[in-house]
Amino acid sequence: MKTVLIPPILAWGMLKQLPQQIASQFAKNGYKVYFLENPDNGLTITEVEPNLFVYGSAKLFLKEFRENNLHIDIMYNTWAKNFNWVDLVHPKVNIYHSCDSFEDWKMYENQMMDCSDIVLCTSQYIYNMRKQHHDNVHLVRNGCNESFIDADWTMPSDMKYLKAPIFTFAGACAQWVSTFLLKKISLSYATVFLGSQFGKEIPENLINLGVKDHSDLVNYYHASDICLLPFNPKLEITHAACPIKLYEYLSCGKPVLATAWDETELEELKDAVFVAQSNGDYIELAHELAKLTFEERQAISIKAKAIARNNTWEKKFEEIEFLINKM
Repeated sequence: MKTVLIPPILAWGMLKQLPQQIASQFAKNGYKVYFLENPDNGLTITEVEPNLFVYGSAKLFLKEFRENNLHIDIMYNTWAKNFNWVDLVHPKVNIYHSCDSFEDWKMYENQMMDCSDIVLCTSQYIYNMRKQHHDNVHLVRNGCNESFIDADWTMPSDMKYLKAPIFTFAGACAQWVSTFLLKKISLSYATVFLGSQFGKEIPENLINLGVKDHSDLVNYYHASDICLLPFNPKLEITHAACPIKLYEYLSCGKPVLATAWDETELEELKDAVFVAQSNGDYIELAHELAKLTFEERQAISIKAKAIARNNTWEKKFEEIEFLINKM
């Protein structure tokens, strides 16, 4: 059985982001996966899924690695700061999946690319940057869970009494989120926030339902009428972004209201993602989407799910494994 190491970047239970999604895909396809938590979460080893072992401590893994002469076929990095792990475990193939452009990470980017065999990028913006420094760079965007599409769902108890149309934003409320736009929409419509405040407070008008288990999100998305991507287009991190929530929204058949940035220009998104070029446009589009008829919503839902089917994590893994096998 081939082995995959995902060095420490986040806790297994912290939302469900690219590292966890990729770990699950490798495990489902017959690889033995070691996922190391950050910060350390104790001297525990938990098989969270068949073939997928979460280590609460990086030190614990390294001890076992040395004592049992473990070998690593593939190391899968999503954080440039982990470049030093290559010399620690000597993987046969080192993959760097570049998924953000944070200022604090930039000092490590070249070191990570120098020790990587394959560089993957989640957005065109990142691809254009990484292509200048590596000769094996590929565009592999984020995706959604296949199980979300056409899934059975139940109305969440904390949403059942909200008045339609319901607007929903999921994820971290951080520097790249326009709380101005969230507040403006919440003044006219029930606006739900699912997630955590990450250095930025949500407006008081929002209905803060907090962090939800990833498997429950499908219920909240289905209970919503319009899903939101209100990002600040003046920030580089916005233009580098390919939000997982974009494809999760679409997998539940929801129209997405987004501010304009590089990724929203994708041709395949045009039938279900409504893009505003300014704050004024964003509010105007919100009012238009709020008035959609049942038939119009159904037509958008069909198109949204079609986009999602072309962007599942299962399909993304096929792309990644093909590149690995070429090595």
